[in-house]
Amino acid sequence: MQLIKDMLGFIKSLSQIDLLLYFAVLVLIILIVSLLYIIKNSEEEEEEPRAIVEPKKEEIDLKSIVQEMEQEPPTLKLTDYEAEQEEKAIISYEELLAKKDRGQLTYDEETNDEVSIKKINLNSLMDEPPKKEPVSFYSYEREEEFLKKLKALNELLS
Repeated sequence: MQLIKDMLGFIKSLSQIDLLLYFAVLVLIILIVSLLYIIKNSEEEEEEPRAIVEPKKEEIDLKSIVQEMEQEPPTLKLTDYEAEQEEKAIISYEELLAKKDRGQLTYDEETNDEVSIKKINLNSLMDEPPKKEPVSFYSYEREEEFLKKLKALNELLS
């Protein structure tokens, strides 16, 4: 009982600033203890997976797996929808596979004093060179007709 009275007397004799400082120190101690607890628990969690991984498994021979994959052609199991889309496609998957190795990029190199510029030659990728078709926008008769209509519209507006 006497201890509690002494503590109360001590607390009553402190000013507000002293109480604030003691409270701040108490909160700081609690935070440090909780931080140490969290660090210790995280270290224990990191150690557990290592114990599981430690037993050595048989080494996997990657070269033999790659050779097996190269020997067997990949088989695609298509759903009904995918098969229908493959039939309707403009270019099929097999055609894409056949054409993948055919075209190689070639460059037309132009050299500058400071920089080497490479321009892609698209003609090497095509089977046939592109055809140049004449472009006609309007015929002369259509232009005359259009001009007459504009004049008639102008007369109506005036």
